[in-house]
Amino acid sequence: MTEKDRAIIANFESKLGRLMDVYTQLAAENAVLRERMGQQAEELERLRKQYDELSISYSDLKLAKIISVNDTELGDTQRRLSKLVREVDKCIALLNASEQKDDVL
Repeated sequence: MTEKDRAIIANFESKLGRLMDVYTQLAAENAVLRERMGQQAEELERLRKQYDELSISYSDLKLAKIISVNDTELGDTQRRLSKLVREVDKCIALLNASEQKDDVL
């Protein structure tokens, strides 16, 4: 083997060593990023659950506000309740019509 061949092999070994070092660093960074991504997914799920709970609480609060009765808002409250009852009646009528239509088919 000539001196030139030895130099080429040494250069190749050097580059291969650097490539292996870079691979090791990237693999470690990838593991850290995957763990961080898992933590972010857990945080996102927790926040979604919290959002759902808050959304339900907000809806309940709105309904309680609609139903709440004091002397100055009695008329408004009655109108709101009447509107809610009409909406429920419409929904029931639509469901009944849909069921009858399905029975015919």
